[in-house]
Parts: sequence; structure tokens; C-alpha cells
Amino acid sequence: MEKLIAVNIIFAVFIGFGVLYLIVELIRLRADISNKNEYIKLALIKINQARYGNFQITLPDVKDDKLKLYKSLNNLFESIYDRDLVINEYREKEKEHYHMIEEFTAALTHDLKVPVIAQDKTCDLLIHDKFGELNEQQREVILKLKESNKELKEMINSILEAYKTNEKGVEPNIEKNINVCDFIKNEMLETLTNLASSYGKKLEFHSIKENIIADFDKLLIKRVISNLVLNGISHSYNTDKIDICLNKTGDTFSIDVIDYGEGIEEDDIKKIFNKYYSVAKKGNKVSTGLGLYLSDKIIKKHKGIIEVESKKGEGSIFRVILPLVQEVC
Repeated sequence: MEKLIAVNIIFAVFIGFGVLYLIVELIRLRADISNKNEYIKLALIKINQARYGNFQITLPDVKDDKLKLYKSLNNLFESIYDRDLVINEYREKEKEHYHMIEEFTAALTHDLKVPVIAQDKTCDLLIHDKFGELNEQQREVILKLKESNKELKEMINSILEAYKTNEKGVEPNIEKNINVCDFIKNEMLETLTNLASSYGKKLEFHSIKENIIADFDKLLIKRVISNLVLNGISHSYNTDKIDICLNKTGDTFSIDVIDYGEGIEEDDIKKIFNKYYSVAKKGNKVSTGLGLYLSDKIIKKHKGIIEVESKKGEGSIFRVILPLVQEVC
């Protein structure tokens, strides 16, 4: 009996120690889990900071870093930060290089403008027989020279305008309550008709509605429409017709410049408003690739868009869509 009691006591003590050990282990495990949660939580916080471009972060040294997570993350952040410094340095050098090219181009084109204007004036003097009467062949050659000179002047002006746009941006001088139909007829049509006529083209203006009142910068919109007409002339060697159509839909109005020429490839349509990109270059024509780039900038400043519809061999429609009312700050 005494032996049985002793065995029960020993068993009870053993069970007691076992339970006590289990309780201690559970407490230790819980603390360990809590520590691991804090360990992982801190790692997640630092990773989240890195998501927003902050790579100049370091996780603390942890003695019990069995997963080597902090060490791996520190190595990763350090590597990304070093690469980011190299990339930013490269960007700054590229920006500086680009700025130098732009300034050189602007200075060169500005200097070229003087002799081009002088050459144009000389051609005018020759055409008007200021240095003696010309025969028909001589007159024809000088007229062709003057025409080429005009294209060169337009190219120089486009490059200078692009430079000014990059430096200062386009800031429209909005005029209120302009009758768009009268504006096109009275302030643009004669110049554009003469421009088209000088290339052997016939330009016609069509307006579905006469009384369209809108707000915009007259000078800038003139530049856009002139660019689009010149663009249409350049790509319609196989036809002699250019149309300008004015329309109104809801709270917007649109000006379409339509040519019936060679059209534009679908792949080119996506790129034609890019700076220095020109479809004309594919046909060995002279172009800066800046006319449509500048036009797009101007229209976006007016909170409008330029759409293009084109089919190879059938011509193109460049549609300028502008809001009737402009909010002036």
C-alpha cells in the first residue's frame, strides 16, 4: 500500500512537472511568436517605404535573425540605392546634354534666319527687275529659289518655336466671344487660299453653322490651322483640293483640314505628333517634324484635342476639337 502511495506521489509530481514545463513552453512559444510577428512587421514596414522610392533605409541588426531576412533586405536596399544614384546621375547628364543641343540648335537657326531673309529680299529685287530685266527662264529659276527659301524660313521658324515652347511653355492669350466663322473668313482664309494657290492647290471653306461663338488665342489657332493646311499641301501632290470644315457639337466646335492625297500609314498615325518625327522624311522630303508637335501642344493648352483619320491612298482629315468656353485664370 505504501509503495502504491509512493508511486502515485511520484507520478503526480511527474505530471505536475510535465504540466509546468508545458505551461512554460507555451508562454515561451507565445513570446517567440510575438517577437517573430514584430520581426516580420518591421520588415514589411521597411519594404512598404521602399515601394515609394525610399531606398536609403536600414533594418537593425538582430542576433536571432535565423532567416537572415534583415540582412538580405539591407543588401537589397543598398544595391537599389546605389543603382538609383547612378541612374539619376545619368539622367542629369542626359538632361544637360539635351539642353546644350537645344541651345545650339536655337542659336544656329537664329543665325541662319538673317541670311535667309536677306536672300529672300534679293530674290524680290531680281524679280522686280531692279538689276536689269530678266528673261522668262531666269525669272522661273528665281521664283523656284524664292519658293525653296520660303520653305527654309518655315523650317527655321518651327525650330525656334519648338525651342521657345520647351523653355517657356505655351501660354495662350485667350480672347472671349469670338465668332469662329468670321474669324476664319476674315483673318485666315485669304492667307491660306494664297498659300494653297502658290502650290497649285484650291482651298475651300465650309461651315454648317455660321454663329459659333468661342474663346481662344487667335494667333495660336491661326498657327495650328496654317500648319495643318501646309501639312495637307505637302502630302497631296496627287490632288489639287484642300477643304476646311467648321462644325459645332454640344459644348465644343471642330475645325477639319481635309486633303485627298497620299494618306498616312496606321503605324505612323500614332507617332506623327512626336517631336522631330515626320512622315515626309520617308519620302525624302525636307521637314523638321515640329509642325504637328507644336500644333498638338497648342491645342492641349486650349484643353482640346487633335484627331486624325487617314486611309492610305485616299487622304487625311486632321480634326481640331476645342471647347467653346475657356476658363481664364
